[in-house]
Amino acid sequence: MGYIIEVSFNIFKNSNVTKIEEEIISFAKKCNSTFFYSNCEMEKNIGIQRNHTVITAHFEEDKKMEDLLSFLNYIKKQKGIYIESIYNEETNQMLYASQYYLTMMDKFLSKKYQTNKRSRSYSEDETIILNEIDKNPQKIVVKN
Repeated sequence: MGYIIEVSFNIFKNSNVTKIEEEIISFAKKCNSTFFYSNCEMEKNIGIQRNHTVITAHFEEDKKMEDLLSFLNYIKKQKGIYIESIYNEETNQMLYASQYYLTMMDKFLSKKYQTNKRSRSYSEDETIILNEIDKNPQKIVVKN
């Protein structure tokens, strides 16, 4: 069990998609991500056109929390790369969802997430993760 983090970036706003993808995956490896994969998300809704690469990284719960926090901090420092969602596998609950992610979700699930976000209690690790998302990016330290 652990955390699944999805990050994305716009394909058309970046000149070297492969390089960015490789950098994110490389940093996920440095941060001890147990597995990762990427896919392309292309949609065209009324008023919204989405052409993004989405990279999913998995972090085991029993590993160092600093590794997961370093990954989040790294992503936050990168211009044009967004944290879309963080999912806790142990509780089977969405810990964080971006505004875009919520608009693309099923309306029932989106409302459920927003209600749970206000009313649920968070574990110590979950609180640390949410605080990391909310604060400004800082210097990244990852040991090889």
